[in-house]
Amino acid sequence: MSRIPSLKSIQAFEAVARNMSFKAAADELCVTPTAISHQVKSLEEFLGVQLFHRLTRSLRLTAEGAVYAPLVIEAFEKLTEASEAIMGDDLEGVLTITTTGSFASNWLSPRLKGFTDRFPQIAVRIQSSDEVIDFKKDEIDVAIRYGHGEYDDLHAAWVLDDYVSPVCAPDHLSATPDLDELRNAQLIQYEWAGFSDDDPSWQRWFEHHGGCGAVSNPFVTYSEEHMCISAATNGHGVALVSLIAAAQDLEDERLVAPFDDRMKNKTYYLVCPKATANRAKIKAFQDWLLEEADKFRDSPVGLRFFEIETQ
Repeated sequence: MSRIPSLKSIQAFEAVARNMSFKAAADELCVTPTAISHQVKSLEEFLGVQLFHRLTRSLRLTAEGAVYAPLVIEAFEKLTEASEAIMGDDLEGVLTITTTGSFASNWLSPRLKGFTDRFPQIAVRIQSSDEVIDFKKDEIDVAIRYGHGEYDDLHAAWVLDDYVSPVCAPDHLSATPDLDELRNAQLIQYEWAGFSDDDPSWQRWFEHHGGCGAVSNPFVTYSEEHMCISAATNGHGVALVSLIAAAQDLEDERLVAPFDDRMKNKTYYLVCPKATANRAKIKAFQDWLLEEADKFRDSPVGLRFFEIETQ
């Protein structure tokens, strides 16, 4: 036991290494940044190595710290898993889910009653945010994240690939419009927080479909996808949006997708810490969510646009 540092100092290091911030670690552990700094310094003295490069405006693990951090983080995950295993795992309580505002409002919320009817003993809390929320700090059970599957440190389950395509009110364009008609239409664009040149835009859509030359500025740009969809259903223009987000309006024929072509965007994954992936309420939600995703792919919009590609 004399070769093991104090648990407090290891806990402080684990929180700093995970957050890459003394302040964030202090907030998580409900102590001061000075206390965290002292604990990490104590650990470094015990081990006889420096674990962090303390830069003016940032923090970086040393070579020794980079070796130590994943082992310590994994150890704390195992401790969490062991504690939960003997505390009981009833299929009840609060399930807190975070996902993007668009997915929450346009796809998840209209279907969520199916989950709550099946599991009335589970109270569901939805936190919609386009920012990545920390599981421990914000007491999140499950996230439905929009990305490229780079979740090696988490349990991850593929839910749905996303595609974008122009949508508009049924009488806004001709029955079989071409790119020239589309180029001259009133274009509506969605640009969320963190939108970049790699994300779907009208310029990229026309380039993807062989159009040449610069695209005139969109008629209007919104920061929320449901605003784009609302504008399109009201006949204000043609919106380039997620077919997942627009699916219900397409099925109800408030919108049409005049082009069968689609452009691949990112993918939705259910993710959670590996240590909690087998908890009853999380497994129940994952099974239900993947079942709903399968039903969606079998819907009229799903059969048209969401056939499963080779993963």
